[in-house]
Amino acid sequence: MQIAPLPVDENDRVASLRRMQLLCTPDEQVFDQVVRVTKRLFDIPIVLISLVDENSQWFKSCIGLPMREIDRDVSFCSYAILGDQLFIIPDATRDDRFADNPLVTGNPHVIFYAGRPLKNVEGYRVGTLCLIDHHARVFSEEDQAALHDLGNWVELAFLNRELSHTQMEVISELDQIKRKSMLDAMLNVWNRAAGMEILGREIIRLGREDSHLALLMIDLDYFKQINDQFGHPCGDQALIEFAKRICASLRSYDSVVRYGGDEFMVILPGMSLASARERAQHILDAIRHSPLITDNANLSLSASIGVSAIAVSRSRLAGNELIHQADDALLKAKRAGRGRVEVFADG
Repeated sequence: MQIAPLPVDENDRVASLRRMQLLCTPDEQVFDQVVRVTKRLFDIPIVLISLVDENSQWFKSCIGLPMREIDRDVSFCSYAILGDQLFIIPDATRDDRFADNPLVTGNPHVIFYAGRPLKNVEGYRVGTLCLIDHHARVFSEEDQAALHDLGNWVELAFLNRELSHTQMEVISELDQIKRKSMLDAMLNVWNRAAGMEILGREIIRLGREDSHLALLMIDLDYFKQINDQFGHPCGDQALIEFAKRICASLRSYDSVVRYGGDEFMVILPGMSLASARERAQHILDAIRHSPLITDNANLSLSASIGVSAIAVSRSRLAGNELIHQADDALLKAKRAGRGRVEVFADG
């Protein structure tokens, strides 16, 4: 196996990548949209938006791989960022640089690779939009043009990235290792500790602004039965898809939190109770829209959702009380038969 040489601007490139504050951050809808469209367009099993850091390659968005980070030494993308053109490997088993690469000889069995280098606003090649298949492929000029255009979409997203002010505060205050500790390792959404931090800050901001704040508590219905009947790997797949469907139904500045095993919290800045109820119904419709097809099951996903909200006039309400209210509404949804949205009402 041959390890890719370092780019001539490596130190400046890595510094620029880290200034973007994209590494070890939650999934974001715009990047996930690109990956989903790319997968459908090329009918390919693995699509990644990868960021190549000093020693590792981290996936900002990912379809088809269980991991979110690999060692840079085995990375195909480390070659792709060496130039501005597409980097295409039709058959890695016939390429001396990759034939004995563990990603080729073992899981995920990379045979075909096509990577479109991605530049940030400072002009550095920080990563790739890449395609991976388990079989050799011919990549036509039309295919190449389409991948290049999709890469333009990612670069535009780099420029126009919009998380909530509170999420950016949390991201900017923490180093990369600490940020990673605040993400759920499997789902790449905020974990409970991070969610409580973000919620507390949003309530403080609410006291300074004439606005609203809403909260959703969402449970994956019948998760225990999925695990018992089909096994925990299938349950993990259900959770991953469940989280993706939630994220895809939200604004870029909403916060998604894995609150417990199969329970999620969604923080909706600037949203009233009525609007939050509509958003919750939109999420529920997206979750139920199509079955999840796995290796050993065809699952119809459903959710129960509880909604609570506060306005600026009630901003002294504590985060725990807001969660308690949404949990009460969630319990009401479960008792009413699941697969529904309920709103907390005083009294």
